[in-house]
Amino acid sequence: MNYNGVNMITCGYCSCFAVRGKDGDILIDTGTQEYRKEIEMWLGSYNIKMILLTHGHNDHIGNAAYFSRLLNAPIAMCAYDMKLARNNSLHRLYARNITGKAVLAASHKTLNGTAEPFGVDIFLEDGMDLGSGCKAVRLEGHTRGSFGVLQGRDLYAGDAAVNFLHPEYSVISESPRAAKDTLRKIEKLRPQRIFFGHGNPIEAGTKEYERLSRT
Repeated sequence: MNYNGVNMITCGYCSCFAVRGKDGDILIDTGTQEYRKEIEMWLGSYNIKMILLTHGHNDHIGNAAYFSRLLNAPIAMCAYDMKLARNNSLHRLYARNITGKAVLAASHKTLNGTAEPFGVDIFLEDGMDLGSGCKAVRLEGHTRGSFGVLQGRDLYAGDAAVNFLHPEYSVISESPRAAKDTLRKIEKLRPQRIFFGHGNPIEAGTKEYERLSRT
C-alpha cells in the first residue's frame, strides 16, 4: 500500500516499509518467512542500500538474512537485541492491558519460533545518520534495543507504539515504564505522520493522533 511515496508492505498483522532516499532506499523490518515472496515483489522497484531492524522479534526479522543476501544490503540493528534475535523467549514480555494480553497470546507461536541467523553490520545509536535523510531514534521499552527511524517528519516507530483497536504505546513490552517514557519522547519529536509495525499510520491533526498522546 502506498502512502504518499511510502511503501507500506502488510505481512499479515505486521508491516514493513520501503523508504526512498536520494542516496539509496531503506527497508525497515522484514516480516515473516511466509510473506517473503510478497515482500520481494514490492521491492522490485527499489534500490535497497540498508535493512534496518527496529527490534529483535521474529515477526520483524524473519527475512533479514534472506533479503540481506538477495539485495547485498547490510543489516542495521541495536546491539542490545542481538541475543534476543536468536532467542525471542530470552526476555519476558509484560502485557499492560486486555489488548496486550490478547496480542501476547496470539504472538506465542511467532515468539517461540526461530528466524534464520544473520550478522549485524551496523550497530544503531540514538541520533545516528542513516543516509537518505533518515536518522535512528532510540525507542526503548517494547524491547531494550528498540529503535525507530525519523525521515523528515515521518516516524517509523516499530512496536514502540501500535494501532490495533486504537493508537497507543506498546501493549506488550519488556519494560512498561520505559515504553511509556518513550511515548513522551515521540511526542517531543512531533512527527507529522507515525507509521507502526502493527496497524494503520496516523497523521497529526486527527483524532487518532490526539488519542495516542492521551494513552
